[in-house]
Amino acid sequence: MTSTGRKLMIVAGGLAVVVVAAALYITQWLSYIQPEQAPAVTVSSSGQKQANLELATLGSIGFTSHATWVAYLVRQGGRWVHSTNWVLPAHALVHVTILQYDTQTGLRNPFLSQVRGTVGSVEYVDGHAVHYMDPTLPAHTFSIPELGVNVPLYGIPNATYPGTFGNPHNTHETITFSFRTGGKGLLHWQCFVPCAAGFLFGNGGPMQTVGYMDGYIHVV
Repeated sequence: MTSTGRKLMIVAGGLAVVVVAAALYITQWLSYIQPEQAPAVTVSSSGQKQANLELATLGSIGFTSHATWVAYLVRQGGRWVHSTNWVLPAHALVHVTILQYDTQTGLRNPFLSQVRGTVGSVEYVDGHAVHYMDPTLPAHTFSIPELGVNVPLYGIPNATYPGTFGNPHNTHETITFSFRTGGKGLLHWQCFVPCAAGFLFGNGGPMQTVGYMDGYIHVV
């Protein structure tokens, strides 16, 4: 075999490795779909469908093969479940409660400091109404771009942070708000705070992986 032929084989082999690695990344990370969790749905006296979505944000999930990654959990059937894919009814009023256990990271874009898309354009942090938040104070956001929903999540002060979810002091912020679903479809939601420590610009790993800082809402 000529020198040129050997070089071509080496290049072809390298390209094959890159293609296989990219395929594995797409199939194992970006395309991974967790089982959907469906909060209980009720109907008001006026006929309005309602759902209660209870979430928790963690500074590190503490289990799975990525135990140190930041993550969301959902409360389903009285227990916390590792899933960021949920089923909600169409044209419903969704009441959200988030137990926020992570520290203040801050926003790189102050636009995300504004509460948008919620009922009354408001969230409640430990019972206090908030329409706008100092961009240095959030730990995460809860954002559904297709619905125009953006809620900055107030982070607990770093100096008082005792640990992760289930810590002995149970230190967290309680954040509540409501939003309305539209018609049937599949919505993508995510956190817009680059909170993936150890990744380039904080945007890798959990920020791009379903089950951690983003997921899907199946509106039915």
